[in-house]
Amino acid sequence: MHNDHFPWKPEFDLGIREIDDQHRHFVGLINKFIVELWGQDNIEYQRMLVAELIAYARFHFISEENLMFRIGYPELAGHKLHHRELLDQLNAKQARLMLDHTEQRKKDVVSYLVEWFTKHTTKEDRLIAGYMHRSDPAESPA
Repeated sequence: MHNDHFPWKPEFDLGIREIDDQHRHFVGLINKFIVELWGQDNIEYQRMLVAELIAYARFHFISEENLMFRIGYPELAGHKLHHRELLDQLNAKQARLMLDHTEQRKKDVVSYLVEWFTKHTTKEDRLIAGYMHRSDPAESPA
């Protein structure tokens, strides 16, 4: 698993520059996490890596939720729940990793991040982009 890389895929692009840039940064953090998780045995450092991911996710989610509010996205409340679930799961996985510092726990955190990002971006976030582009085609998604 430590040699794996989570590549950026064209289907992650939503056509909303602000969100696409943040998503690219998030993928970069996931890749940093993959490399550092297996390259560093210090448990405290690994805890801080998960904390960095959680902090960036919080920032990104607030930014995305502000965008949804601004465009009047009707599914804002449900989307916010998806965001809270990720944060709750990451916090729980961070705690389990600190208690049970095994290869399987590391793989569990990475697999969860990759799967969640992929599904959320290509499904839930794609709905935001569709709504935004339909509601005001002249609006610049930058």
